[in-house]
Amino acid sequence: MLDLLDTRFHDAFACPTCHGPLAAAVDGLRCAVCERDYTAAAGYVDFAPEIRMKQGLGPFYMQDPLHVTRYEPATRDAFLDIMGENWGRDLTPELEDDYLRANLEPADGLVLDLACGSGRWTRTLMRHLGGSRVVGLDLSIAMIDLVRAGLPDLCVVRGTALNLPFADGSLGAVNCSNALQLLPDPRSVLREAGRCTKPGGLFTAFTFRRADRPAYRYFQRRHEQTFNVRAFSTTELLTWLTAAGFELVDLRTPAGMLLLTARRTA
Repeated sequence: MLDLLDTRFHDAFACPTCHGPLAAAVDGLRCAVCERDYTAAAGYVDFAPEIRMKQGLGPFYMQDPLHVTRYEPATRDAFLDIMGENWGRDLTPELEDDYLRANLEPADGLVLDLACGSGRWTRTLMRHLGGSRVVGLDLSIAMIDLVRAGLPDLCVVRGTALNLPFADGSLGAVNCSNALQLLPDPRSVLREAGRCTKPGGLFTAFTFRRADRPAYRYFQRRHEQTFNVRAFSTTELLTWLTAAGFELVDLRTPAGMLLLTARRTA
């Protein structure tokens, strides 16, 4: 893991606390500025040793070792049906992959798969852009173990989306597929993605749109309360993206979902 950071991504990584440069230490990495240590004892660097996932049934599923292997083949479709009104399969895995390939094709430099989970979209990015350009980040240890088993050549780290372990303007693109609704303080997550993305860099996301029909919004809201997730209005997401330094490039709204691409302004 340390070899991957040293040879491929050394200049991109930075202390998530003070954004200072990192140097090799006995058990991992040490910040040259604040002297904070980040261990790599489990085979990956842990940039958030004191952070735990937020409470709720949804976050629990993302860190339960017995469930993570069932998420993609079982739970995910049911979640998209209810949260995104995807009963008619307006959005399929193939369409998701097509969207990423088309919109991240112009990306220049390192691409972060933010909240990469089991590696569903990470695998697509690695195949399309090359494994040497992709890094995964997740907070769930169970998910990291799963993605490392499935993608052994992937550089993956543990960290929080609110304090990314990357230097300012070090990323060519950030992808956040089916995760923004799960993350705490999504407005700050977008701001942090903007900090780390270089001018002209890209941000892609797939998340859920707040239902317009009152009856369906009721069921969606019950799902939000149960799983501690949220749907967004298009307006608030675009406002947050602008505040984070992005300009919208593409927006699609299949059923109750949102697919978007934005470019980091200078």
